Amino acid sequence: MKKSVALRSCVATFGAALLVSAGSAALADEDEKGSTGVDLNVEIEELAEPGALALTVASTETTLTEGDSTELERVFTGTLPQVTVTDTRAPEDVPEGAVWTVLGSASDFHDEAQANIVGAQHLGWAPRLVAGEGEGEPFVSVGGDVAPSGPGLVDHELLYLAESAEGNDAGGVFSATADLSLVVPADVAAGVYSSTITLSLFE
Repeated sequence: MKKSVALRSCVATFGAALLVSAGSAALADEDEKGSTGVDLNVEIEELAEPGALALTVASTETTLTEGDSTELERVFTGTLPQVTVTDTRAPEDVPEGAVWTVLGSASDFHDEAQANIVGAQHLGWAPRLVAGEGEGEPFVSVGGDVAPSGPGLVDHELLYLAESAEGNDAGGVFSATADLSLVVPADVAAGVYSSTITLSLFE
């Protein structure tokens, strides 16, 4: 079961081929006996523009797997990819008394045939800050837990927030994630379902 995450910024992956010869310099004049290619991949994240407040997400998707299901309900859990806010503005460009917030909401789950739906109210999360990037800082706060089915990630729910000036002064890079949980009735139709969590940065 997959869950994609909508990004406010792009992440690019580049591939390159490295040719590895079976010979050596000393045997350069002999007939080549074979060669093989090694694919190289590197993930280069988009840098925040100087003087900007930006949101990035570490991955475009995550997977929920079945856990402590019962005869009455099925439970699937996973982790939201790390969400990072970067503030590269000059201190004088940060609005006085401002607070930036990251909010998230989910769309309904649909199976591949678009025949069955699991409502977004069945998805919940438990946000947490990332150690070294906000955890323990008095000016950064994490949102409260949102229980599946009560009310679920239907509306814009707080992932985390920070006081803009204090965050900017402290380096301007803060991250959060969340434990995700999907709880559905035991008789839910089988299939591969997908949904989108939309993450938005406001100040």
